[in-house]
This record gives sequence, C-alpha cells and structure tokens, in this order.
Amino acid sequence: MHPIAKPFRFLFTVWAAVVFVALLLITAPFFFLFSILLGKRSIGPLLFLCRFIAWGLSILLVIPFRFHRNPNVDRKQAYVVVANHRSNFDAPIAAASTWGIIRFLAKKELLKIPVLGAIFRRTAVNVDRSSPESRKKSMEILAASLARGESIFLFPEGTRNKTTDQTLISFKDGAFRLAIDLQVPVLPQVYTGTDRVMPNSPMLLRPGMVHVYYLDPVSTVGMTDEDVPRLREMVKEKMREKYESAVRSGSESGSGSGSESESGEWE
Repeated sequence: MHPIAKPFRFLFTVWAAVVFVALLLITAPFFFLFSILLGKRSIGPLLFLCRFIAWGLSILLVIPFRFHRNPNVDRKQAYVVVANHRSNFDAPIAAASTWGIIRFLAKKELLKIPVLGAIFRRTAVNVDRSSPESRKKSMEILAASLARGESIFLFPEGTRNKTTDQTLISFKDGAFRLAIDLQVPVLPQVYTGTDRVMPNSPMLLRPGMVHVYYLDPVSTVGMTDEDVPRLREMVKEKMREKYESAVRSGSESGSGSGSESESGEWE
C-alpha cells in the first residue's frame, strides 16, 4: 500500500464504521418490534431490514454491487445457495444478492457483537463450529427450512479464505449433503472484489465495485449420499473456473454465456 494512501484508507474505514453503526441503530428498534409482534412470522420483515443495511452500506460507502444475472435461475425455486468467502464484506453481499425467505448459517462468535448479535439470533441459524452436536443441530434446522420450501445460504469453505495462492479452500460436505437429502438444486454464487474493498490484512476499507455471478443451478435429482463428494467437487470447480475467469477479465465484462449484467437490484 502506498504510504500516502494508508491514512485515507484509515479515515474511510472510520467513516464506514460510523455508517454501519448508524444503520444498525436506525434499524434495531424495528428488528425488536417485528420480532415481538410477529414472532416466527417475522423472518420476512427482518430479512428486509438486513437488505436495507446492505444497500445502505453500498450507497453510503460508494461500493456498488453489480449482479450478473442468469436466466436459468428460477426465483420461485428453493435452493441451497453457496458462495466463496474471501472477506468480511461478503456478509452484506449475501444479504443483497438473495431474495425472498432464506436462512443463513452464521458462526456463534457473531452473537457476541452488541446489537448485531441480537439480529443474527433472529435471522440466522447459529453454529458453534467446534461442537459436532451444534453442527448437527444447525444442519437439522436448515433441513427443516428447505423442507418448507425456503432457500438456505452457506459458505461451503466454512471460514474466510485468507490464503494468497488458493482461489478456494476445501469445501465442507454440509451444504451438499443437505441438497441431496432434500433433492434441492445447488445455486453457486461467485463474488469478486470484496477482498479489494475489505481485505483481510490490513482490514482497511476502500470504495470499489463488487461483482456477483450467478452460476447455473446444479440439480441433485437422483443423487444419493454417495454422490456428496462428486457434487461438492463439481460445484467447487465451477466456482473456481468462474472466479478465475472473472478476475482475468477484470470482472468488468463477460458475465458468462446467456447472462446479463446490471447494477442494482437483481431481478
């Protein structure tokens, strides 16, 4: 990083923190109000508030989201949505890039964050990654959501990819086992640019465009538990190829065969 740029990045990061806290404080009363009044039916309004925060960050931090649409994606279909994970900024991207009722898997460490932790308790399935029992229970909750026709979202890498020499790190089986058990298609997403606007080290933000690519859904019809490794590696390879091709092209052009690009809401 250029020595002159670092102070500006620091100031921008402070501004980003102020914006984030302000958005939380604005929406927090509505989170609690909807949760109390609507109970289990509050998930829709709560997800709307999460997307409001995501779009607020995009606009106020000058980090536009560009969605590369795929006509093969059916918004009425329930999916197991998976995405690569290279930055903490992936979380608002996940909220903005999905639609309808969807359940997210979140690590329990997020519950310790004031206000934000309370929001995650109501909008996500929380898991203690060190506990096999917690992982099993979280998968059961996600499976129940899929059975109700709701989509679910997971980062199959299980944690942020902090490497500099691997496009993706190893995928966990959970998302793909759920998709096969419920015979629900997997919808891979690929994010580029999040690790530029918010790198892992130093964690200083800067403006910049983030791209979201929707790959073709992968059917699981007829698959069994024996197909989990094959499905996992198939999806990983598709995501790796898309990420690397997008980075080579600068992510500014070429959203793939038969797809369209636009800034703003995915339609």
